[in-house]
Amino acid sequence: MIVLLGLSISIVGTMLEANRQVEIHTLQSELLQAQSTYAEQVGSLTNQSGPGQVLTHAGALHLVYPTTITQVSSTSLDAPLPLPKFSGYAPVTSRTQR
Repeated sequence: MIVLLGLSISIVGTMLEANRQVEIHTLQSELLQAQSTYAEQVGSLTNQSGPGQVLTHAGALHLVYPTTITQVSSTSLDAPLPLPKFSGYAPVTSRTQR
């Protein structure tokens, strides 16, 4: 009787452990699927922001390479900047009237 009770406890324990292993395997499979889906999405978004795609979209917006580049001089952040000087006509609008 004691041997039969010990054997039945052992079988029940083994069945519970096997069930837990199946659950762990199922969760690992779900995790791998989610990681794979995430990697595909990251790859897709990375391809959309690649240099070739940016160049294509820039061309569609009629953006061209600059003819000249002007280096903006650095200044201290403690000093207030002077107002910009425009060449040509630029309407002056008060901040309170915008």
